[in-house]
Amino acid sequence: MSHTKRHASRHHPGSDWVVQDVRSYAYWRAGVDDCAACGVDVALDDDHYGMELFRERATEGKLGVERERLVFCSRGCVDAWLH
Repeated sequence: MSHTKRHASRHHPGSDWVVQDVRSYAYWRAGVDDCAACGVDVALDDDHYGMELFRERATEGKLGVERERLVFCSRGCVDAWLH
């Protein structure tokens, strides 16, 4: 049986999230993740783009930071997701 992968791009996080870094990678780690824009499988040990988002969070009287990493198959997908 064939399985069709349905994908909608990841929603943009709220305005409290900030894009900290976008860079190309030739290798990040072993594994596969979905492109945040188009949904294709992205091999993390091959050429791809990574984006790091962060936001400040209050935790028990201290200021903490929450991070999220998104993966993209191409610069075009990065640009499409940003705009």
